[in-house]
Amino acid sequence: MLERCLWCDNQIRTPLTVAWLFSLHSYQAPKLCHRCQPLFEPPEQPQCPQCGRFQTDELVCGDCRAWNERGFVALKNQALYPYHGLMQEYLDRYKFQGDYALRLLVKARLEQCVVNAGALIVPIPVTAKQRQQRKFNQVEGWLTDVDWVSALVAKPKTISQHQRSRRERMQTWQPFAINPAVVAQLQGGSVCLVDDVYTTGQTLHQAQQLLSQNGVIQVRSVTLAR
Repeated sequence: MLERCLWCDNQIRTPLTVAWLFSLHSYQAPKLCHRCQPLFEPPEQPQCPQCGRFQTDELVCGDCRAWNERGFVALKNQALYPYHGLMQEYLDRYKFQGDYALRLLVKARLEQCVVNAGALIVPIPVTAKQRQQRKFNQVEGWLTDVDWVSALVAKPKTISQHQRSRRERMQTWQPFAINPAVVAQLQGGSVCLVDDVYTTGQTLHQAQQLLSQNGVIQVRSVTLAR
């Protein structure tokens, strides 16, 4: 059978073997060609034990020390990929250009990390304006096969997060409100936040702070990139 690679669009020739024909397994179309498959393998590299930054050692990075000094509870974040090169291009095509099919390239791997956290899954929301522009929430697109809760509501904002300076992103404005419909579900529980990129940590730390103020005992997070 002939398929096309979701990343490079080259043809993938998949021979159907006799063993598969008698296995009674449903056909799973390949998503990547043999050249692109290695590109999406997570790197084996030391990470900051708090934010998941890829680095040369496993010591707490300077960003996390700054958050700790500001009095924020340490946030344990697991990142799958470093945010440069491939992941920047991937998120541009998926998130901003709207190639929704690309969610399939990382979906299973991200969902497995989230499920392994063993907590209530809470995706970081987008504003109504962002959803209207993009037609979907990029994080929710990765979580279609797991149960998650809309615990957070994104407040409207006048400037996109990626357009803000580092100093502006580190300010204490709370970009989220709690969803009153799920407050009872949060009491005394653990939450795993899910987002696309950990940059300064502002988004996830603000979400963590709000959830803690509304009865959540423990918050950790999983991001596609750091």
